[in-house]
Amino acid sequence: MTSIRQLLTSFLFAVAVTLPARGDLPEDPAEYAVWESNFLAAIKSQVSNPPAIAIPKLGGWVVQLSTGMNREKGERPVFHAAQQALLAIPGHATYYQDKIESLRKEVLDNATKSPAEIEAIRAERRKTTERQKTVYFDCDDFDRYANTCGVAFPVLGFLPSSETVAVLGHFLNDPEGRDGKTLLGTSRSRGGDVYPYPANAEEAAVAIGKLGIENPPWVKPKSIRDGDTDREVDAWKDWWNEVKDGKRTYRFIGSSVEYGPNGPIAKQKVRQTERKDNAGHQGEQPADGKTPEAHKPPN
Repeated sequence: MTSIRQLLTSFLFAVAVTLPARGDLPEDPAEYAVWESNFLAAIKSQVSNPPAIAIPKLGGWVVQLSTGMNREKGERPVFHAAQQALLAIPGHATYYQDKIESLRKEVLDNATKSPAEIEAIRAERRKTTERQKTVYFDCDDFDRYANTCGVAFPVLGFLPSSETVAVLGHFLNDPEGRDGKTLLGTSRSRGGDVYPYPANAEEAAVAIGKLGIENPPWVKPKSIRDGDTDREVDAWKDWWNEVKDGKRTYRFIGSSVEYGPNGPIAKQKVRQTERKDNAGHQGEQPADGKTPEAHKPPN
């Protein structure tokens, strides 16, 4: 059964991001050409927007264009244009980390407030969104936080860059949810048809496994419902901690660039660093299934 959280996440992508994509792309070649041209123009227009506007907009498009109903024909030029435009923005991954962390702090801070104080906060939010002419979802703070996580991690899974790897590495070490409890200490499973909230580390492990990292520690990552979640998370967590400690480097499939915890590293440094690659592991193909060029981070 489709979960409430899954439905709400899809709704957030479709409404808050204001996608020009639509289900069942035009079959008529002329109409399809118009759709493609308009979408490419919309992507190009984001270049002049502030990162706080461009990043969530492009991120929503990248995910939306990867669903069956919005998947392009052929070489998928619109998807790749959105992906590359997003990768070219400094902070394309840290934007999502900051969003998650700020909302997590808000949840914890508001947990100590009275009902009257919470209502005052919500009233102010409604005023702010009215002034900004944005959509307001009057849901609990925790649900806002959980839904933000549900949007962020799928986007990060389509952004192969060292910045993304570092952000996901950060969340691989996030203990929240791994004890079976939510941020507020309640059960992660809420019963009925409501989808249990995954731990951030689990979401990060799924996302990092889609980036096309050569010789990954976990071959062909499985979904969080396949029973090997803890092993998958711990494998990637140990791998990232070795990268962070300078004990190994990594690269993306099809690229010769070596990366450390802070980005590309000099060739001399690579020779000094112990590479613990297992030559028998090729790992999962990049999330877009495209040529290696699409996985080279911006200069």
